[in-house]
Amino acid sequence: MFADTSALSPRTRAIGLRFRLLYSHASIWIMTCILFGAVWYCATHWSNALILLMLAGVAGQMTTEYNIHRYTFHLPPPKNQRLFNLLYLCHYGHHDFPTNPKLFFVPIWFMLPVLMAGFFIYWGVFALLGFDSALPMAVAFVFVGHVATFLGYEWYHMTAHLNIRKFMPEVAVTRRHNIHHFKDFTRNYHVSWGGQIIDRAMGTEIDPDTRDRLSRSEFIRTLGMAPDDPRLITARETYAKKLGLSTRQLDSAKR
Repeated sequence: MFADTSALSPRTRAIGLRFRLLYSHASIWIMTCILFGAVWYCATHWSNALILLMLAGVAGQMTTEYNIHRYTFHLPPPKNQRLFNLLYLCHYGHHDFPTNPKLFFVPIWFMLPVLMAGFFIYWGVFALLGFDSALPMAVAFVFVGHVATFLGYEWYHMTAHLNIRKFMPEVAVTRRHNIHHFKDFTRNYHVSWGGQIIDRAMGTEIDPDTRDRLSRSEFIRTLGMAPDDPRLITARETYAKKLGLSTRQLDSAKR
């Protein structure tokens, strides 16, 4: 039996909806387990320097979020269909069907190798620099700072695509992210709250107050591709069952 939530406030129910959707994806469970394991490890190998590394990891992940979104997820569409299919699952499909919850989150098969590669790189760098606590330092920087920030990104990104009551930071993120999806997909790459600082520094920021003066990018939902491009049609049909896409949705996406 499910608990009766009718007595809860709309805001509380909205938070519960977020958590249910968030943790319906295995990738979020895996990242959460990594985070808790890393926090426990750091607590048993504690030094004050780990606090600074955790905070540095937050900044590192904020930068990584921008760079992956801009330079990897928005790569020109590959001609090879298999490569295109992977990019479609990573991001193109999310623009194609922006309200599909199965496309809200970064696939674990992409994020986990990136995370592990970063961990081993920083572990090696700290060791080469002669730090005796290179392993705890790498754990604090990557598995705490980066992962905690990544989970925050997934929360904000998911919330931006949900039609539910939102807190003020979530409203700000939603307004900015809607510009990226429905006005100009070459701007406002950052999603997490506060990330507009990076967009501003990189020259890709558009202030929400000026959005009404923007012209809508051509083929905005397909990142500049013709909606009936054979690569898009093949990717949609390949993952239609996995993503729960109906025949009507597939036909509509071609137009």
